[in-house]
Amino acid sequence: MRLSNREIRALNRIGDVMVPGDDELPAFSETGCAVHAGELLAFAPPEDVGQLRLLLRILSFMPGFVLRFLVRKMERQDGLPDFLAVLFRQLDFAFRGIVFSLYYSEKVSETYSGKTPLEQIGYRIQRVPKA
Repeated sequence: MRLSNREIRALNRIGDVMVPGDDELPAFSETGCAVHAGELLAFAPPEDVGQLRLLLRILSFMPGFVLRFLVRKMERQDGLPDFLAVLFRQLDFAFRGIVFSLYYSEKVSETYSGKTPLEQIGYRIQRVPKA
C-alpha cells in the first residue's frame, strides 16, 4: 500500500509541525520518511487506513496556519467541548504514532543524505549474546 503524493505532502506538513527540526535534528519532511508510511499502515485495518487517507486529503487543502492550529489543539484541548476534546486526543494519538514511528524508523527517502535522527542522537540498537 502506498499513500498518494497529496497524502504524503499532507503528512509531511503535519510532521513538520510536530517535528520542525533544529540545528541538530532534521525536520520530519527533510528525511523523506513519509514515503514509507504505507509500510507502517499495512498492519492497520483497511477502514482505518481509508479514513486516514481521506483526512490527509482534506488536510492537504488547509492553509499552514490552520494546520498548525489544529495540531496544537490536538496537543492541548483547552476550552473544547468534551466530544471535540475526545476527537482531538484521538487524532493526536494517531498522528503522533505515525509521525514518530516514521521519523525514528531509520527509513528515509533515497534523496536524503544526512544523518538519521537515531544516528544524530547516538542511539544504536545492538543484540547482546547471552552469556
